[in-house]
Amino acid sequence: MEPVVSVRNLGIRFRAPRHTRYGPKPRLIGARRRIVWGLRGVDLDVDRGKLLGLIGPNGSGKTTLLRTIAGIYRPDEGQVLRRGSVAPFLSFEGDLKPGLSGWENIALSCVLLGLTRRRTRAITEEVAEFTGLGDFLDAEARVYSTGMKARLGFAVAAFSEPDVLVLDEAMTVGDEEFQERSTDVIRRFLSEGRTVIMASHDIAAISALSDRLARLEQGRIVQIGEPAQVAEEYLAAVHAADAHRPA
Repeated sequence: MEPVVSVRNLGIRFRAPRHTRYGPKPRLIGARRRIVWGLRGVDLDVDRGKLLGLIGPNGSGKTTLLRTIAGIYRPDEGQVLRRGSVAPFLSFEGDLKPGLSGWENIALSCVLLGLTRRRTRAITEEVAEFTGLGDFLDAEARVYSTGMKARLGFAVAAFSEPDVLVLDEAMTVGDEEFQERSTDVIRRFLSEGRTVIMASHDIAAISALSDRLARLEQGRIVQIGEPAQVAEEYLAAVHAADAHRPA
């Protein structure tokens, strides 16, 4: 069976402004921007019906990899092959339009995900019920709390039933009760033969859900395999680094 997502020699670069301790570098001294690689030489296969977890410190490339798999970033090197539809939830803000109501944001998000009008109508009530936002769906999203926005964004991504669900820190969406319901949705999603790729700093939670864990460091995958082992070695490395950090 072919992987639903294949990543080969992936590289993503960013152009960052050059600064000295005194501020931006003058043009006469040199180029104002330098190349920073967010990802380099990444190879990865994700099978259908599996959950791949991504762990690593801030700045290791987890979100960049998710955004590239979701099609938001275009590779500067290598390629990403997707076999099926992809729906991302990559921001607690849910990428909602503040001037639109909750209902209107649901409809717009479904359009952006490529859903038909019939499919949009079919899932709208499911999304609304799952979020528990009630009358707030009539209000503009500008008045929503971060948790409310996250609930709506996650629900639209999940109930659109893509082949691949791409999640960033989904384990911290909303309160404890909503997190449990979100986990149930992810498990149901997997039982239907769909695929999840998810990054999280909650090592225990993502280890329990994942079929495999991939550990990223400085834009590269340094370890991938059985979740318990990868998580244990990652936490050991974190503790060792903390022990050598000056007080």
